[in-house]
Amino acid sequence: MKKILAYFVTATLGAAMIMPPTIGHSRGILSPQTTSPLRFVPGEVLIQFRSSASETDKSFARSLVSAVRKERLRADIGSGELELASIPDSLSVDTVIRYLQSNQAVRFVEPNWIYTHHATSNDPQYTNGNLWGMYGDMTSPVNQFGSQAGEAWERNNHTGSNTVYVGVIDEGIDLNHPDLRDNIWTNPFDTADGMDNDGNGFVDDLHGWDFFQNNNTIYDGSPGDNNTDSHGTHVSGTIGGKGGNGQGVAGVNWNVTIISGKFLGPEGGTAANAVRAVNYFTDLKTRHGLNIVATNNSWGGGGYSQSLHDAIIRGAKAGILFCAAAGNGIFGIFANNNDNSPSYPANYNTSVGTSTETAASYDAVISITALASNGTKPSWANIGATTVDLGAPGVGVISTTPNNTYSSFSGTSMATPHVTGAAALYKSVFTDASAITIKNAILDSARNTLTSSMDNITLTEGRLNIGRFFEAPVSAPAAPSTLTATAASSSQINLSWTDNSNNEDGFRIERCQGSGCTTFAEIAQVGANVTSYQNTGLAANTAHSYRVRAFNGGGNSGYSNTATATTQAAGQLPSAPSTLSATAASSSQINLGWTDNSNNEDGFRIERCQGSGCTNFAEIAQVGANVTSYQNTGLAAGTTYSYRVRAFNGGGNSGYSNTATATTQAAGQLPAAPSNLSATAVSNSQVNLSWTDNSNNESGFKIERCQGLNCTNFAEIGQVGANVTSFSNTGLSRIGFYSYRVRAFNSAGNSGYSNTASTVTPF
Repeated sequence: MKKILAYFVTATLGAAMIMPPTIGHSRGILSPQTTSPLRFVPGEVLIQFRSSASETDKSFARSLVSAVRKERLRADIGSGELELASIPDSLSVDTVIRYLQSNQAVRFVEPNWIYTHHATSNDPQYTNGNLWGMYGDMTSPVNQFGSQAGEAWERNNHTGSNTVYVGVIDEGIDLNHPDLRDNIWTNPFDTADGMDNDGNGFVDDLHGWDFFQNNNTIYDGSPGDNNTDSHGTHVSGTIGGKGGNGQGVAGVNWNVTIISGKFLGPEGGTAANAVRAVNYFTDLKTRHGLNIVATNNSWGGGGYSQSLHDAIIRGAKAGILFCAAAGNGIFGIFANNNDNSPSYPANYNTSVGTSTETAASYDAVISITALASNGTKPSWANIGATTVDLGAPGVGVISTTPNNTYSSFSGTSMATPHVTGAAALYKSVFTDASAITIKNAILDSARNTLTSSMDNITLTEGRLNIGRFFEAPVSAPAAPSTLTATAASSSQINLSWTDNSNNEDGFRIERCQGSGCTTFAEIAQVGANVTSYQNTGLAANTAHSYRVRAFNGGGNSGYSNTATATTQAAGQLPSAPSTLSATAASSSQINLGWTDNSNNEDGFRIERCQGSGCTNFAEIAQVGANVTSYQNTGLAAGTTYSYRVRAFNGGGNSGYSNTATATTQAAGQLPAAPSNLSATAVSNSQVNLSWTDNSNNESGFKIERCQGLNCTNFAEIGQVGANVTSFSNTGLSRIGFYSYRVRAFNSAGNSGYSNTASTVTPF
């Protein structure tokens, strides 16, 4: 968010880029849009290759746009390689994205978004002795709208623990500040010897890593320069300023271990480096077992990045919460509604997967808006009844700044570390708490501390209340019952049970091998209200016994009944699929569909040959169990293809389905023009379009716009895919007259235009 109040991301491509998953949930519902100009690094893109892509495939894809790999951001460990690539100055980023997106070796391409910030301090008289964000209604001094951290210190003697770790993804941190130096991490796995002793790819990462400059110096300030790395130092002081030392400030945790993941420099940071920073903390936890409970992310906005979404999901799977600033609104003045116009990364949702990363079992993102010391919400702090979780102190927050100084900043950037600190403090007391238990404790504290300024604009309608953590303990949930186990194949057993509790955070699944066995061990956890689980990767013809129990912050429930099942024999082949059909969808695509006649397949193999009556079939793809359709793209126009499908499992392959044949449409066959275009102004900055799709062979639609009464100077503003019949045009001016027209396109060219639709945005 912007540092007058917090950090704000700027970027410049429209919504025709990567689209987030469509979900009926609090985050990730909308396409990328923002009310401020968006910026990205010119001459660079992020390319996610498919796992099936060979080095030859990747080289060929790069050659199509003369791209050169600059850096591998993530190795191929099953979901494909992610890389940062440079492109020629003669090609625009959006042109490269559109061109590469159709290459079969590429999963997705996106801009390397830029994240920027600007900060200022408040009047000195405002800051004297004012640490209101830590106060509570039972502390001295008193402020009921503070985080109530002081109550945890004074009444319960809970001041944190250095065995709990927090990542600060931000600017750097002044690690020599007297209120921070005792709480800055020193890496025990990599000594300062010029070698990468722990093999994580970072040489001498003693206190974290500077991804902006790609070195181990996490602080770049100098004597007399109190601005460089001031924001990262400030949020660190709120999380873990040393308390009880008779000077300066105290953070939510007097004792905690802070690791720096610096990726913002003087001119901002990039999406590529944000991905690297998130991956760094996930690797530290999985590689070394560090007790990293959360990362603090006091920056936000910009377009949707699937690369970053994937990285945050991987962190969630490792049990790391992602605390994110909700944003400082339109140009840092007027609040933005994140329900309607998402602010990233606060709008990401880790319980929703992508095409390259399966979903986590819970949403690890906590989105935080700001409160003033009188309990009001500042005009600039973003809102969202389903996308912003709670409020926390964010106005006039005094904390550590470089060169042993202290300053007061305002913004949702300042509210966020109060919540990150709360997560660490909770973990220091309830050491066995899972990530979802910690998040639920934070949100429950807000639900039990309703605040009028948060009514109808946050999910909880309340504010952070750390004191609630240490009130009467939560009762353990009721035990689940009627557990059943059913063998689905030679390698999979499906479980289901009845949920008898209304206060669980999730369920723990335990297994042992054999009927009547007693050596149970936990194999998985699922979220609250989930009543099924698929246990895969099992040995054929083997008996397994299961039991399940619920858990929350109060502990574990009793166990369910024990259920036993035996996987099917390895030799039990699946039944062959039938009624295979093939239908030409365009000049380059044929759609397949079939009937699944088996209940024990692991998936299906799709084979193809060219021509009618051909016999030289070769496998072109595999799909998972219970899938009964496939889209074969990238085909030649006016060409006949034949297909057959068979199921497979650990025992082998089924027989083949019938053979189905189809011929792609001719290359010169243009799509039909869309019709019934309508334009509706839904706000003073957004117009929604809809139209009728009259074609069955389009590759997509091009949307054009002009501004002014009776305007004719239409220009393309975006593209959407085939069969899409709506578009949201955002970032518009108040009282603006806009006209639109739409046409379909495919490899043969463009259709005629739809009718023209016009509307006026309100004041």
